[in-house]
Amino acid sequence: MSEARATLLNGDLFDCIVRVPDASVDLIVADPPYGLGKDYGNDSDCLSGEAYLAFSRRWIDAVIPKLKPSGSLYVFLTWQHSPEVFSYLKTRLTMVNEIVWDRKVPSMGGSTRKFSSVHDTIGLFACSKDYFFDIDSVRIPYDAETKRARTRSIFVGKKWLEVGYNPKDVWSVTRIHRQDPEREDHPTQKPLEIVERMVLASCPSEGLVLDPFMGSGTAAVAALKHGRSFIGFEINPEYCALAKRRVARSCQSDIGTVTGPIRSAAAL
Repeated sequence: MSEARATLLNGDLFDCIVRVPDASVDLIVADPPYGLGKDYGNDSDCLSGEAYLAFSRRWIDAVIPKLKPSGSLYVFLTWQHSPEVFSYLKTRLTMVNEIVWDRKVPSMGGSTRKFSSVHDTIGLFACSKDYFFDIDSVRIPYDAETKRARTRSIFVGKKWLEVGYNPKDVWSVTRIHRQDPEREDHPTQKPLEIVERMVLASCPSEGLVLDPFMGSGTAAVAALKHGRSFIGFEINPEYCALAKRRVARSCQSDIGTVTGPIRSAAAL
């Protein structure tokens, strides 16, 4: 196995993306601002309406050329903007899945003028029909009770019973709450479990993952943990420093021999 490497750059994606060769990336994991007014240390999440959609089209046009013909893109979105952004993405790529992330928000309080929103929307898009996808790496094991119920001869020796079932397009994964041991000081941190599934299913071993909105570095940790290389951009210097610390800490405790150095921008 070759050494997995990570490049974490503090800068705007529109400036940094020129450093990435075209057709060099296996997987893009994008978690852009949602346009909900959260504080990322700048006004990047304050766009709304057509301004937000124009920004979305701009970053999509910037990153798509970096994908290999077998490459894929996952994008986290809120329901307010996913229809328009998905529609634009479908003019550039093939839509494979719309995934609903059920954040497993407790049934406490919520709006009294509408149904409470407890999910994020994730789009999976591919460059071609020959996109990479390894379903066996993310199968979910059947529990013992289910296996016992399938003891009839017609089920004996069936691969799916032994290796588990295909994850569905509703992913019930608890959000990162304040007391979560995984928690970093970032307002919209995504669970490692979700991004690991993306990396394992959609990036080949020793492939390259790109995150244009790096945030707390979840995609970097997921990529390195599983032997993939990584490049990511983060406009907020505090969050970029946080991500670098998190990657260094994870390399020491979780990744073992697949630790690769964090490369400088000059190494690209």
